[in-house]
Amino acid sequence: INTRRRAANRFGCAVLLCLLRYPGFSLGPAVQPPEAMIAFIAHQLGIPATAFADYAQRDQTRRGHVIELQKYLGLRSFGLSDWRSSLRIGGNVAWATDRGEPIVLAILAHLRLSGVVIPSTMVLERIGLAARARARKKTFEVLAAGMPDAERNALLGLLTVDPELRRSRFAWLRDYSESPAPANIVSLLDRLDYVRAMGIDPTRAGRIHASRLARLTDEGAIMTVQHIADLEPARRTAILIAQISSLETRLTDVVLAMFEKYIGTLFSRARNRDERRFQATRRDVAKALLLFRQTIAALHQAKEAGEDGVSAVEREIGMDQLEGVLPVIGAVVGVARQDILVTAAERYAVLRRFSPRFLSAFEFRSNVPNDPVLAALELLRALNRGIIRTLPKRPPSACLPLQWRKLIFAGGSADRRLYETAILAVLRDKLRGSNI
Repeated sequence: INTRRRAANRFGCAVLLCLLRYPGFSLGPAVQPPEAMIAFIAHQLGIPATAFADYAQRDQTRRGHVIELQKYLGLRSFGLSDWRSSLRIGGNVAWATDRGEPIVLAILAHLRLSGVVIPSTMVLERIGLAARARARKKTFEVLAAGMPDAERNALLGLLTVDPELRRSRFAWLRDYSESPAPANIVSLLDRLDYVRAMGIDPTRAGRIHASRLARLTDEGAIMTVQHIADLEPARRTAILIAQISSLETRLTDVVLAMFEKYIGTLFSRARNRDERRFQATRRDVAKALLLFRQTIAALHQAKEAGEDGVSAVEREIGMDQLEGVLPVIGAVVGVARQDILVTAAERYAVLRRFSPRFLSAFEFRSNVPNDPVLAALELLRALNRGIIRTLPKRPPSACLPLQWRKLIFAGGSADRRLYETAILAVLRDKLRGSNI
């Protein structure tokens, strides 16, 4: 710096030295460094900050300084080979993201490590965009590589209008209700079966980075069917593959969540029905209690008078009236003692609308060795498929509460309605706890 004669040249040479060392780029003719940097260097050099304005009135002077300083710092100018290596580095980063910042930061780190002067912002932007475009193209190619014509035609068929549905299959697959109801569970299972029947290799989605797959999935989720149909073929195929992969996962999650909600609602409503039934007997209960109180009073008076208790009750109340209330008491006791499982099983026919398909749609696994719940599910599947016609005398029941086991086997053999309802309830609890 001190070899420069004029103060302005010493100032300019110092600024160039700082910029080339870090961030690693030169000073263009129209670039003005930050005022704080100018003030800091001016203080170090003992030169007025205003002197920098006179620097490099001849651009040749600035270029000469740049060449000298590159040699001094061991740097070289950005060339074609650096363009190619930067594109490769940027493409590697873009394999996982579409965001420009991490792509450019990786390119900058590579150039600094290689001792290359950083090019202009415009050049960096062009490399970053080219790297992102290359990564996208590679993503499309990898996803569709080796795809049989049958799979490709199945994907394209999603975008055509189905006469039966009066809309495209793709729109149908994405449009479903999440309200917990048997009809909605069946509708979701229809969609899940359709996606699986398409035969798209599930390992395809795993060929690309998870972040890139998520990006494709998000893109497709906000596109209309018409928009997807108008895309260029490679991108359209890639987005459809990502969507189908995502749809199978989403439909599975929604079916399981809906099953859990519906079984929970089934037992909640059963409890409410029992409460309403008991509330409906309030007047009969009050009448029975009144007679009970009168009977106790009559017996008490008879004891004090040394009179026969039965005679006193017959005179004061009448045995006919007491016997008449016995059916009411029996009915009230029956309502009060009825287990919630019995009430829930009253909806067994509704459960059967979806339970066979639900159980056959998934492979359940447990973190408990020899889990009796899984044995019970296999038994129900065998019944649903007609492999066996009746429950065995002692089906797997160790997973059920003792009170439920007593109810199920009260008649000597298992009650299928109660047993199947109880197993589905236990399955729901196990799924919620992630034990199955």
